[in-house]
Order: sequence, then structure tokens, then C-alpha cells
Amino acid sequence: MTLLCRVVKWIGMGSVKGGAKATLGSMRIRRISKLLILLPLLLCTAVQQQRDPEKDTRAILQANYLYNIAKLVEWKDTSMRSGNFVIGVLGNVNLYQELIKQYSTRSIGSQSIEVRKLPRSAQVERCHILFVGRTELALLPDIYKNMKTQPTMVVTEYSGALDDGAVVNFVEVDNLLKYELNMANARGHGLVVGATLKNLAHRVEE
Repeated sequence: MTLLCRVVKWIGMGSVKGGAKATLGSMRIRRISKLLILLPLLLCTAVQQQRDPEKDTRAILQANYLYNIAKLVEWKDTSMRSGNFVIGVLGNVNLYQELIKQYSTRSIGSQSIEVRKLPRSAQVERCHILFVGRTELALLPDIYKNMKTQPTMVVTEYSGALDDGAVVNFVEVDNLLKYELNMANARGHGLVVGATLKNLAHRVEE
């Protein structure tokens, strides 16, 4: 129950017995007066607890990175060069919404971008890019195992991800969002990484 709901319930609490009928009205008036004083603070708290996708700068930057990274990588598997260019998102609703809003009408080469919100499972459907958010890190050991031979770029956002099997990992450096890259993992997934993508990376593991 939210704080606001508790306060509203508090206003209506109490039963009417005997002489209490005479004072019930004044008690409720006093409680309503207190609520009117508290209401602006309660509303501000409720608004702050909701994460506004349009103001989530991390999600905005990550979506932009994913789009530009996709343009600088070649998928050697010929089956990945036809149909839609699929970006799967596991966790991170704001990133998914940002990708839908800004990039779902764009293309990578001749392939239209398709953004999918994936169910919480280590059995991930085939996609060009798979982003796994912080809330789903427990699934990653099995995801790495299942995707090891798949032509999918696994992207995530935690320390040590490149050593575990990620191709791209987002990191914060001096309060700036950057990415690091593992070339061996990229080759293992049949990905050819362009020189520009390597040059712009914060760190590259060969």
C-alpha cells in the first residue's frame, strides 16, 4: 500500500459509538486539514518513485550506442543478413521503450529494425543483438552457455562481463557512459567488428 493510500485510509478510520458521534465530524475535519498540508509532499514522492523513460538518460544513451554499434558490425552468418534486424531486450523496460520510440522505424543496411521485449528466460530466441539488463544478471551464465555458438552480439552492463562472455559491456567512466569490447568473443559469435567501433571503445580486449 502506498503512503498516500495509507493516509487516506487513516482519515476514514474509527467507528461511531455513543458520544463519539458528536466529535466524529470535527476529528475528520482535522484529519482532512492535515492531509491537505501533506498532499503536495506525498504527490512529489509518488512522482519521484516513478522512473520517467523520457528522462532516463542512461537508457537514451544505451539505445543510441546499440544503434550505432549495429551499423559498425558485420554478421558473417548469411542467414542474419535477410529479414528484420532483431534487437532483443531482457530487462530494462526504459531501454526497450527508447529503442521502440527512436529506432524501430530505422534500418541497419537493408534490414528494418525490430525491437523485442523478451520474457525472463535463459532460453533466448535468435536475434542480432541481445541486451541483458542489470535486473536479469542471474540468467547470464546460462545465456552465455546457450548463445555460445549463436551469431548474436551479447551486450550487458556489469563489471567483468567481457571475461564471462559478453561482446560489448557498458561502463561508467568519470560519470560518462562508455563501452568496452571483447574481440575474441566477437569472433566466436561470427561478428566482424569495424575499426571505428574499436577506436571509439573505452577498452578493447583482443
